[in-house]
Amino acid sequence: MEPASAARAAFREHFGAEPALLVRAPGRVNLIGEHTDYNGLPVLPFAIGRATLLAVGPADTPRLEAVSAGFPVPASLPLDADPAAIAEPWHRYLAAALAVLDGRIAGRGARVAIASDLPPASGLSSSSALVVGLLLGLDALFGLGIEPPALVALAARAERLAGAETGGMDQQVIALARAGHLLRIDFLPPSTRHLPVPPDWAFVVASSGQPAPKGGAARAAYNERVVATRVSAALIADMLGAEVEGTPVLGNVADIDAAPILVDELPARVSPRKAAASLGVPVERFVTLSADTFDPDAVLPVRAYARHVLAEAERVDLACAAVEAADLRALGELMLASHASLRDDYRCSTPALDALVAAMSKAGAAGARLTGAGFGGFAIAACERGREAAVIEAAVAAAGGPAFAVEPSAGAALL
Repeated sequence: MEPASAARAAFREHFGAEPALLVRAPGRVNLIGEHTDYNGLPVLPFAIGRATLLAVGPADTPRLEAVSAGFPVPASLPLDADPAAIAEPWHRYLAAALAVLDGRIAGRGARVAIASDLPPASGLSSSSALVVGLLLGLDALFGLGIEPPALVALAARAERLAGAETGGMDQQVIALARAGHLLRIDFLPPSTRHLPVPPDWAFVVASSGQPAPKGGAARAAYNERVVATRVSAALIADMLGAEVEGTPVLGNVADIDAAPILVDELPARVSPRKAAASLGVPVERFVTLSADTFDPDAVLPVRAYARHVLAEAERVDLACAAVEAADLRALGELMLASHASLRDDYRCSTPALDALVAAMSKAGAAGARLTGAGFGGFAIAACERGREAAVIEAAVAAAGGPAFAVEPSAGAALL
């Protein structure tokens, strides 16, 4: 059963009524620009046809009642539930969405039935689709009047409350995507630009056979990179004599010509506490996270992490130019360089992802790379239209699948 019908049927079965509305929130892949968003630097993702569907209706009590075809444990949450106190991972995302509404639905309740054809814990942003879809559904159900930019900001804040200090790429592309287009997202200052995909290009995504969960060790590894790049940004700013207000990010210094050169002057490894002492700033400036704690004495490879982020931001600019010039070969070379940097400097690839990228490239893809935060999950390949089957076959042979073609699709919407 396709997800829309499955969500409606589940709502009827569990709640004995018809839903008031149906929301579709797509997954996404990131073509290039990995781990740059939380550094205030650009990304180039697109939404895909696979999506999470939410059937939404009112409840008689001020609670959120939810069932999901993908998870066996139903949710029954008070509207003031603390996300940090919830053990069931997908319930935590529901509670985080309620938390960022700041009491706007006080005294009212909702029922939700969820179905999806997005593989969970895959790096295709099933959790962001859930959060964006739920906020969109609650906004429509209760007439909250949340405009798209505000909804995106709320969804990003909710994901951070759920545990990973994400930068907002997923929520923006899921909410704002346009069919047939990539979405370039800039953060400093904020802007978006839709880039039409050349008609003879195609994209394939494939699983490495390893999950990419956002909790546990993967969340800790993700947050380590957030903290380390904050440290590197502050150290580079100090070398440049630049003032950075608030939380430092590499986007604060990336436009200064000397910044990429000064990366080599960074210490190979340093702890946040030692860096803060050398700069005369509170260590909390580096290690404060929305819903997690970080050891200020952890020794971090700041030089390698900063080298990846600054080079990756340049690759986004070059990739946009390649798309506009319909130069698939150039895009493929940039994707392969991105993957090598993620493997060698950012250390978030895995042997399975490396083998998958190599197999898809050998089968005729112009280029391939991991997509999402890494540590498992999916890779994406770009190829000429007509070569998808060969790339998919090679991916399945290398990692066991699933692998499938994806088209840039429209963003979240009420159906």
